[in-house]
Amino acid sequence: MRAAHGRHLRARRGMTLVELMVAIMILAVGLLALAGVAGAVGRQISGGGLQTKAALSVQSRFDSLSSLDCTTLAATGTATALSGLTENWVVTDGNDIKTITNTVTLKDRTKPLVYVTVIPCRD
Repeated sequence: MRAAHGRHLRARRGMTLVELMVAIMILAVGLLALAGVAGAVGRQISGGGLQTKAALSVQSRFDSLSSLDCTTLAATGTATALSGLTENWVVTDGNDIKTITNTVTLKDRTKPLVYVTVIPCRD
């Protein structure tokens, strides 16, 4: 097939330099976004591990306090664990119940975690 000016038309092959640069920019933006998401996921996984440690510690504290007689429960208490968390608990009297509020402060979190349970008194 001949063009109007007598040149042969050939099928276009490859990419132009501008198209290549645009493709590289799109790829770079995508990789940067992926790196940001990976960092956020890593922080969430680390935070989840700390929260799991806190929940296990609090569950152990609730179990040990619920095994005591209601008359022998101390009104407050504090304990520090090796994993960088500090527990502070308060026992509140109720009508045949004790409400225990356990506040856990983690070394890498600014806001403490608060857990509450109720123990029935059978004294």
